[in-house]
Amino acid sequence: MSCELICTGWYSSNEPRVYQTFGDESVRNQSFRSLWWQSVDTFIQPKHVLVVDSASSVKPHDNLFSSTKTTQIELLKNPGHAQNCTTHYAGWMASILVGLEFSLLNDVDFFLYVEQDALVYGKGFVEKIKQKLLQNDFVFGDGGKFAEIEQSVFAVNKKGIRKFLSALHDINYSDRVVSPEIKFMYAASLLKSSGLAGALSYNQPRLMRRLYNKLFCRVMPILKQYELLPFGYGRVRPINFADDTFYFQQGSVDEISAYKKLTGFNDMLNK
Repeated sequence: MSCELICTGWYSSNEPRVYQTFGDESVRNQSFRSLWWQSVDTFIQPKHVLVVDSASSVKPHDNLFSSTKTTQIELLKNPGHAQNCTTHYAGWMASILVGLEFSLLNDVDFFLYVEQDALVYGKGFVEKIKQKLLQNDFVFGDGGKFAEIEQSVFAVNKKGIRKFLSALHDINYSDRVVSPEIKFMYAASLLKSSGLAGALSYNQPRLMRRLYNKLFCRVMPILKQYELLPFGYGRVRPINFADDTFYFQQGSVDEISAYKKLTGFNDMLNK
C-alpha cells in the first residue's frame, strides 16, 4: 500500500563535524541517497516526497535516483544539530515543522516522516502504520530500554497535526536545551504546562536531569497520547533482518551490507 506524501530532511557537507555521529559515514552523504530512494520507492511507494534542505553545501540530486515527484524547500541557513544549534530549532526539527505545515496545507490524510539516513523494509510497512493511526493520532518508534521514543520514522494523523504543532511551539526551550525526543513525548501527552519541560533540560545538573528523565519516562505510559510502531528498530540494536517489517537508521557497514543482501538493492552511484 502506498501513501500520498512522505517528508524528510537533508543535510550533507564535506566540512568536519562538530557534533557526535553514529553509523557509517556514508549515511550522511549522497552515496547513500540511491539506497534510501530504493527503500522508500519499494516499501512505501509515496506519490510525493517533500525534502527540507538545511542549506547544505552538498545537494541530494534526487532526480538521479527516482522518478517520484519531489518538492525541495531550502532554508536560508543551516540551523545546526541539536547538540550545538544556536537557534530555537535545530535543522532536524525544522524539517519536521515545515513538513507538518506542508502536510496540513495540502490536506493529506497523515504526515509520515522518514529520516535521510533511515532504511525501511516490508510490504506491509505503510498499512501497519495506518492501523496504528486508527488507535491514536501519533505513532512514534520504540526507543527501547530507555523508554524514550524513536523518531527516524513516525506518523501523525491529519487531525493531530495542528495540536502537535501548537504543543511543540509552546515549549519555550531550544532543541539544544530540551531534546527533540522529550519534546515529542511532551507534545503528544496529556501534559498541559510546557514549563515542566524545563526540569528535563540540559541546563539541569546531570544527576537531577537523569532523575527527572526517569520519572518522566515512568509516568509517560499513563499520560501519553501516542502509539508505538509495531516493528523495530530505528537506533535500537540488534536488528533482526529476518523480521517481515522493520526500519533502521545510522547503519554500520555490516548492517547496510546485510540490508542490500536482503533486498537486492545496490548503490547506483557505484554501478
